[in-house]
Amino acid sequence: MPHWATDLKLAARMINARSETVHEKPAFRAAFRRRRCAVPVNGWFEWRRENGEKQPYWIRPANADVFSLAGLWDRWEKEDEPVETFTVLTTAASPALADIHHRQPAIIEDATLDEWPGPGTSSERVLALAGAANEGPFDTRAVSTRVNSPRNDDAELLAAL
Repeated sequence: MPHWATDLKLAARMINARSETVHEKPAFRAAFRRRRCAVPVNGWFEWRRENGEKQPYWIRPANADVFSLAGLWDRWEKEDEPVETFTVLTTAASPALADIHHRQPAIIEDATLDEWPGPGTSSERVLALAGAANEGPFDTRAVSTRVNSPRNDDAELLAAL
C-alpha cells in the first residue's frame, strides 16, 4: 500500500508487482528504491485452468524448506494506527512452471540475500536479482480447492490430491 494512497481498499489490488516495471510504477518506485524486503516463505499457490475450472497447486523449490521472495514494503499512516504492507515481486515463469502459470514470485537466492535489501545495491543489480526466474527443480502438487477460501487455514490445505 503506497504511503500516498488515500484509500486502504487499494491494498488488495497490490499484492504483486512485476519485476520488469516495478521501478517505473508510481505505486512501487519509492519502495523499490528504499524499502526492499525479503519475505520468508515455505511455498506459494498458483492456479491453472483445467477442464473449465481453476485447480490450485502448491509450489516450492525442491531443495528448500524455507526460502525468500523479493518484496517491497511501505507504511500507510492515514488512520489512527499505521498499516505496514508488502508486495511480492513476480517475474516470468521458468520453463519448469510455465505449464501451471505464466508468472512466478521472484525468489532471492540465499547467496544474494544480503544484496537485495542493501541500500548500496545498484538499481541494475536489484532488477537483475528480481528478474531472474528460479529454474528449479520444484515440488509442485495439486491441492484442494479449499485454499480458495480465507476461512480455511489448516495443514490439510497442503495435502496432495
